Amino acid sequence: MADYSSAADVFAAIAGLESEVDARLGAVGRGRADVSAFAASVAAARARQRHQRDGLRRRLHVAEAAAAPAGPVEAAADLARLRAAQQALVHAHAEGLPALGDARAVDTLARHLVELAAQLTVIDLWLTAEEAGA
Repeated sequence: MADYSSAADVFAAIAGLESEVDARLGAVGRGRADVSAFAASVAAARARQRHQRDGLRRRLHVAEAAAAPAGPVEAAADLARLRAAQQALVHAHAEGLPALGDARAVDTLARHLVELAAQLTVIDLWLTAEEAGA
């Protein structure tokens, strides 16, 4: 469990984790044709969420921090690692809510949390199917 002390910490953690999820989803997608529609949906949601967070950062007077590079993921193009990264992103949203100190920011990130949890469910379903040999 992360302990975020400020909205800036929350936004920085989310940006870094998003970068990792996006890189892992891309790596998984390169090996699986069935991932393309999901990846497109995630990309659209991610763009909207970033735009909304940009507005929150301006509202809260939080400077944009550069996201840490995701690092190499080619060797990690598997669903289990994608799931772990997505789950970390979900947790960052949930654990970061108390540090925001702004009702609109909490509402917005809570809505993002719901979308991210739905994406996590899709990944879980893929893992279940993969483990069952489907």
